[in-house]
Amino acid sequence: MTTITVGQRKGGNGKSTSALNLAHAFALSGLRVLLIDLDDQKNSTSAIEKAGDGGASVERLLLDPELSVAEAAVPTTWAGVSLIASSASLSGAIRELDGEVGSHLVLREKLAAASSAPADAGFDICLIDTSPSLNILVVNALCASRWLFIPLSSKYFSLQGLGQTLDAFEKVKTRLNQELAVLGLSFVIHDRRSALANDVVKKAREEYPKLVCESSVGQNIKIEEAQVLKKSIFSYAPLDRGASQYRALADELLARMGA
Repeated sequence: MTTITVGQRKGGNGKSTSALNLAHAFALSGLRVLLIDLDDQKNSTSAIEKAGDGGASVERLLLDPELSVAEAAVPTTWAGVSLIASSASLSGAIRELDGEVGSHLVLREKLAAASSAPADAGFDICLIDTSPSLNILVVNALCASRWLFIPLSSKYFSLQGLGQTLDAFEKVKTRLNQELAVLGLSFVIHDRRSALANDVVKKAREEYPKLVCESSVGQNIKIEEAQVLKKSIFSYAPLDRGASQYRALADELLARMGA
C-alpha cells in the first residue's frame, strides 16, 4: 500500500477537497483507496457518506493498540473508497500521544500491519488528510507516508504556507523518515483570469521547477457544491472541467509514483 499525506501549513488551499477528489479519481482508475481524516475540523469526514455501520474513528485507531486499520475503516458510497473518520475529540489524542515515547510512529505501525494483509483484503493506496497545524498527528502522517502532496491556491500567501510546509517536510525527512519525498505541488484553486494569480503560479514554477505539477484545477463552484452534497466532482458533474482537471492531476501523480 502506498501512503500519501496531503499537507499544507496554511488553511484555505483545498487540502480536504484535493484529498476527497483524488481519492475518488484513484478509485475510478481501479485502485482500492483508503482515506484517513486526521484533521479535527473533519472536512473530509463530513463530505463523504458511509455505506454502512461499523468502523471506528482515527482517534480510536491511534490510541487502541488492538484496533486494526481494517477494523477502523468503513466503506463509503463512493465505490472503491473506504474511510477512517475524524472525531471532534482529536485534541485528546494529541495530548495522550504527546506524552508517549515513540508516539510519532503509531500510525506507521498500524499501516505497516495493514500492508502485510493478503493482497485481496487490503488497500492499494492511502490518502491522509491533515491539519494545517504541525502537531503530533501530522508528524504521524508524515512518518507513515512515502509521499507528501501539497495543494496550493494561487494567492500570494499560499506560497508562505508552502515554505513552512517544505521546512516541516525537511525536518521529518532528516530526523524521522528518510524515505519521505515530495510527490508534487499543484494549484488546485487557481483563477486563471487573475494576473496576480498567474504570477504566483509562475513564481512557484521558477522556484520549484521539478515539484510543481503540470496539472492544475481552476476555481470552480461545482466542486464546492459537490462537497455540500457529499459527492465528488466525478459523481456530481462528471462532464465538468473540474472532473477532467482532477482526473488529469490523479494521472500525473500516479505517473510520478511510477504506478
